[in-house]
Amino acid sequence: MKINKILAGSLIVASVSFASCTNLDEHVYDQVMSENYYQHRDDVIRAVLRPFEHAFWSETFKFECEESSGDQIITPSRDFSDWYDAGRWERFHSHAWTIDEGPCRISEPWGGWYTGIGQCNSVIEDLKHLTADQLGMSPEELEYFRLQLRALRAWYHYYLFDGYRNIIIYKSAGAEDVKSLSQADPKETFNWIEKECLECLDKLPAKTNGTGNGERQGQFNKAAIATLLVRLYLNAEKYIGVPHYQECIAMAKRITNGEFGNYKLDTTWDKVFDYNNDTSDEVILAWPSSYGGSHWHYNGNWLTIYWRNLPVQGQLYLGITDNGNTNPQYTLSPSYDNNGNLFTNQLGMVTQKFIKYPGDYRYKQYKNLGGGKREGMFFLEGYLRDTKGRILRANNYDLYLLDRVGQYRNGAATKTITGVSSVSTLHNADWNSGLYAVKYPMYPTGDIGHMESDYVEMRLAEIIYSQAECELRLGNKNEAARLLNSVRKRNYPQSYWPQVLYAPEGSVNLDMNEMLDEWGREFLTEGRRRIDLIRFGRFQDAWWDKATETDSHTDIWPLTRTTLQSNLNLKQNPGYEDIQRTTNN
Repeated sequence: MKINKILAGSLIVASVSFASCTNLDEHVYDQVMSENYYQHRDDVIRAVLRPFEHAFWSETFKFECEESSGDQIITPSRDFSDWYDAGRWERFHSHAWTIDEGPCRISEPWGGWYTGIGQCNSVIEDLKHLTADQLGMSPEELEYFRLQLRALRAWYHYYLFDGYRNIIIYKSAGAEDVKSLSQADPKETFNWIEKECLECLDKLPAKTNGTGNGERQGQFNKAAIATLLVRLYLNAEKYIGVPHYQECIAMAKRITNGEFGNYKLDTTWDKVFDYNNDTSDEVILAWPSSYGGSHWHYNGNWLTIYWRNLPVQGQLYLGITDNGNTNPQYTLSPSYDNNGNLFTNQLGMVTQKFIKYPGDYRYKQYKNLGGGKREGMFFLEGYLRDTKGRILRANNYDLYLLDRVGQYRNGAATKTITGVSSVSTLHNADWNSGLYAVKYPMYPTGDIGHMESDYVEMRLAEIIYSQAECELRLGNKNEAARLLNSVRKRNYPQSYWPQVLYAPEGSVNLDMNEMLDEWGREFLTEGRRRIDLIRFGRFQDAWWDKATETDSHTDIWPLTRTTLQSNLNLKQNPGYEDIQRTTNN
């Protein structure tokens, strides 16, 4: 088993878990540690680690918010009951969330991310009162820990800013409580995040490892904080109404040109997600994970990501016997109606976006090959079988996966509706409905690398795609094509390059619609679809089982009733119901 090491590589943390992450009501001041706590260097490391673990945990609801509201991933009701949840997922799919439930199942990403910020602030404040000598470390090392917390705090603020836009800049512990402060103007927040990132960029070290992040996996360095700036600049026009495409290109080039260390694309699409991705030079930042420790993306309960991106009974196909049963929350949006006709939507249609370009190594049935190896990225149409070839069943019918949504039940293999309704909607699925994408390996129990992959938060391909999009927006189409092709080449046999690469190297025309499609192919199920749709002005468009919206207020989320009642200084975001407020005269 891989042993994860975080922050300076000296403290083994595989056995550390923090169940309190699930409590979004925890009061951050209860966590402020007294000076008596900090007796040794390891005490500092443990304190610094806490908000990093919280960040990894928060990826579960970040994924849910980003993907459940997009065009690629759906959560249909299975046999009219499972995953209906009083219509919750239908509302998220159509962007009809309310102030009583917020944008995802955990109703307050606001509370979750501010908890993480409060944890950062508390430790930053504690470290102000300590000296390196009394802790048995160098002043440089103590400053390094402070910079890690500042960088992580900026990361939390960025995601709050992206989701809510009108947020509190929460930068100190003590007198300032997040429940009493007021929101900042988006431009002020943008400038503060940029300033924090630039200051950290100046002081953080560059990557020094020749092969991956190694023991420094999960720590911010120059490239990681620069990636946060790339995200900020790429989306600036949506965030503050002012484009920063040139700034995005400049920062991206600093990363790709090696100023911040040696980064390069892996030769295959799957290496960056594999069990030994701490050796991948494509990874910029990943949260360390181990089956024996924290592995939120693989978790077998509701606090997970990819365990619920698998078909029902999927554990029997995969040979996984130690993580419970799969329970598919997420499946791919369908391409076919129940008469076998392709939908005409430009968005969604996930399988068709892959089929469009032949020879794609990713568009194959997922198979474990043994010895920590696999092939394919999808559960495609066909019978679902166990490791011995036996057809699997659910709810008293054979499982035959379809790129459709309907009540097929025992008629799936012949594509015959046998249920009471033939409509294709979120409310009318069975366990055969929908295909699945498998980004992270699901190796069988006992195999090398079983549930050991670190969770990739930032990778080099994102930097290349961000620069390509900016170049395209600025009219530099050939440069955008060159950048995208540098990644796309690994996905197809060389003999197919003339018909799958962008012109002039290949024959495919690159425009803004194709750019958005390519973001969707390369980053499918990586928890970013919402912001990409927003940036392209497509978030309010129609897609499968979703109507066109009348305005763009759903680009940002509402503050929930609970949040508004906890701090009467907060103002509701435009377009959403507000609470009744009383004014003292």
